Amino acid sequence: MVKNWKKASLAAVLLSGLVLGACGNGSDGGSESGDVTITYGIWDKIQQPGMEAIAEAFEAENPDIDVKVEVTPWDQYWTKLEAGAKGESMPDVFWMHSNEIAKYATGGVLMDLSETYANSEVTSLDNFPAELVELYSADDALYGIPKDFDTIALWYNKTLFDAAGVAYPDETWTWDTMLAAAQTLNDPDNGVYGILAPLNRQEGYHNFIFQNGGYVLSDDKTESGFRLDETIEAVQWYADLSVKHGVSPTQSQFAENTNLSFFQSGRGAMGFFGSWMTGEMANNEYTAANADVAPLPKGKQAATIFNGLANSVAASTENEEAALKFVEFLGTEEAMRLQGENGAAIPAYKGTEETFVNAYSQFNMQVYVDQMENAYIKPYSKETARWEDVENTALMPVFDGTATVKEVAADIVAGVEEVLANEK
Repeated sequence: MVKNWKKASLAAVLLSGLVLGACGNGSDGGSESGDVTITYGIWDKIQQPGMEAIAEAFEAENPDIDVKVEVTPWDQYWTKLEAGAKGESMPDVFWMHSNEIAKYATGGVLMDLSETYANSEVTSLDNFPAELVELYSADDALYGIPKDFDTIALWYNKTLFDAAGVAYPDETWTWDTMLAAAQTLNDPDNGVYGILAPLNRQEGYHNFIFQNGGYVLSDDKTESGFRLDETIEAVQWYADLSVKHGVSPTQSQFAENTNLSFFQSGRGAMGFFGSWMTGEMANNEYTAANADVAPLPKGKQAATIFNGLANSVAASTENEEAALKFVEFLGTEEAMRLQGENGAAIPAYKGTEETFVNAYSQFNMQVYVDQMENAYIKPYSKETARWEDVENTALMPVFDGTATVKEVAADIVAGVEEVLANEK
């Protein structure tokens, strides 16, 4: 079962100046025929076909409402959304992320969806993982409807494995099994590495922390897990894939080429990737033909980070009735199945996961779903980005090989706990 966690309080206003403006949200508010157009803001172009399929199904049931799907790349998405929240324009309905919900759940920026879902005749909050519902809730208000969930898995290059005579990874693999395979597959002279282990939290060392019996943040969001030997040991083991064993590229190499580019060019035999990367793998000619996916290796226990997006509604929308009707539809089984069937993401609606699995039948997608049995919610607090930056900065010399995790742990603890203390 998914591990328990305590809901963080989201009372403080975290985004300075994040208040509603008097101007509209950018929708046209209607047309001569009386139709209403609402905007749906997302950041992933690969998921656009799935979101448009959902919009078309909604429009078929609601011919008086048009839905315009707007894609803004991740790097610009939050800047644009913040500007809109300060008074320019926000989409009527839009994607929300766990790293950002605390900022937007204050100041009257998001609409409370509690009543919409409490009175819904087409869906229920019981259909979604409780952890995700709580993640997007604050002060007895619901600010986002779970859209999907994701876990992390081990992708591998079948062609490189076959050439080296190494058996494919499976559920029996441990850290030691993976390291031994990486050493056999490693061929840096020819630009091929056994495994890809960049300085990455969600797709990297945070998984290893939980596998080793450690944690990133305490349940009450007051302490850093870098106080624990289990956390320190796990992060050092992960970093050593590069700095000690040399089976992963160095961080300077990752600065020039991402782990995805290494893997999709046949220069990485294994890599850790979230389920949201499946579309990238399927749309790339090389990985579509040569790659597959397996469970993460076990440490002291099996574990993966799990997260999920949500759909939110702008409190400033000029089309409240239409926006609420659409966000209600987004949480229905029909919409969730369309999301999965179009390969957008694993639907958060319980019992529809197989639609995503079947959409990518060339890969062993069931791995991502099965790993929810050993899933830990992505570590978060009110100011996740701030303490994540503390971790990242302190660990840079570790991943460069000029320090150990033990040597920088005290700095991480002090910096992270200062952020957490200021949240209270």
